[in-house]
Amino acid sequence: MGKFSYFKIGIFVITAVVMGVLGVVVLGAGALFQKKSIVETYIDESVQGLDIGSPVKFRGVPVGRVEDITLTSVEYRTRLQYVLVRISISSNMLQFPVNDPSSPALQRELDRGFRIRMAAQGLTGVAYLEADYLNPERNPPLRIDWRPRYPYIPSTRSRITQLSDAVERILRNIEEINIPQITASIERSLTAMTQLANSANLDKIGVQASALLNELRATNRQIGTLVSDPELKTAIADASATAGRARQIIERAEKPVDQLLADLPQATDSLNRLVKRLDSVASDLPQTSAELRQTIQRMNRLIAGQQRDIEQTMNNLRAVSENMKEITENSKKYPAQTLFGGPPPPTKSMQR
Repeated sequence: MGKFSYFKIGIFVITAVVMGVLGVVVLGAGALFQKKSIVETYIDESVQGLDIGSPVKFRGVPVGRVEDITLTSVEYRTRLQYVLVRISISSNMLQFPVNDPSSPALQRELDRGFRIRMAAQGLTGVAYLEADYLNPERNPPLRIDWRPRYPYIPSTRSRITQLSDAVERILRNIEEINIPQITASIERSLTAMTQLANSANLDKIGVQASALLNELRATNRQIGTLVSDPELKTAIADASATAGRARQIIERAEKPVDQLLADLPQATDSLNRLVKRLDSVASDLPQTSAELRQTIQRMNRLIAGQQRDIEQTMNNLRAVSENMKEITENSKKYPAQTLFGGPPPPTKSMQR
């Protein structure tokens, strides 16, 4: 009975082991027969926490694992002390080939900023590699002086390294600050301000400020009175009406002015024609002046020849004028004589 029980136990153990092996084979068959590509990257920082077999993730999705970790000086002839990390990536996980270093598609993705960097899994200190697209200008590839054996994917510094570098820069700037000098400057400034406050006549300044405020209040009241004055409103209204009338006058004057401007070319043409005529007359003026001079000379000779007759005629006209003056005076004094003539001569009987 005991032997039979041991036999059953042995069969059960063997069956369990076989089933476990088969399960491992079945579950890992996909990984064993899956096609992978080997790429390498170089990291210029500590890889503490990163081990062979650590996962490689693209935006949180596993795409491969770490296959080898060493120094670049071990694999290549160089004096650059980078950490060389070789990675196996599943070929069907990324949409571009990584197994051909001369592939234009791979180079295009690298130019877009495809980079690898270290990342930490929580606070345990276990690290993994993270692949993502970063700013290519702020994350340029490391300088290398050898030809990589496998396709090369550039790396960039991890967030922890960037944070520690920023903290170091801040601490270095703080160390460069001259705290004693700043404290002494502040103390001197406070002393100078205290002396200025003590030397200032604050009472007098307060009185002057109060007087200034009173003047401002009085000025404000005067401005309010001026603004509320009816005469000012009337003046503004009159000014507005005057401006309106001036605008009307200008609008009415626009048409004559426009007509004048329109007639100006015609007037200019007429003036040009008149000037041309004056020029032609001026050209004939010497001949006309000579003829006029001859005529005047003839008139002088004629007047000189008839001067005596003219004088006699003038004397006769003067005598006639005197006679006419006498007749006029007599007609005023004796109008009957002028109308009916002189009285008849007296008779003899009247003389007796």
